[in-house]
Amino acid sequence: MNRSYSCCEQEPGLRISVLGWGLSLLFLVGCGGKPASVSGIVTMDGKPLDKGMVGFAPVSGGMRAAGKIQSDGSYTLSTNRDSGLETGDYKATVVSREPGVEPPQGGPPMPGPYITPRKYAIDSTSGLQFNVEKGNNTIDIELSSEGLDDGAAKRRKR
Repeated sequence: MNRSYSCCEQEPGLRISVLGWGLSLLFLVGCGGKPASVSGIVTMDGKPLDKGMVGFAPVSGGMRAAGKIQSDGSYTLSTNRDSGLETGDYKATVVSREPGVEPPQGGPPMPGPYITPRKYAIDSTSGLQFNVEKGNNTIDIELSSEGLDDGAAKRRKR
């Protein structure tokens, strides 16, 4: 017997199969992302930095997270294209530089002078270590200009 089904009437096996597929898709979509998020404000000598990058490297190894410092000093970390990061202990880095200068012979711009002391650019010398817990984490990063060369310190105070 040849039977056709209307849009409201389905073969029971097909209905279960479609339902199972839909639940599987929902489960996969719901499992994306990381269990923790990190955001905050980066300041140096009490003033927000207006540019640069923040990096978090897991102490136990694994995927690094990074975020751009916005004009108000705020940052939000992400791992590749995923928002957030895994929980655990992290060493942090902060790099902020003046805009680069294009060389007279052309090519990519040369990096500008550091705004932040170079020690903050390397996780083994930055002295910045934080614990990231499940959920939303607000981690404000306070830096000191101590160790910045005299020329960079004068430009920063302007």
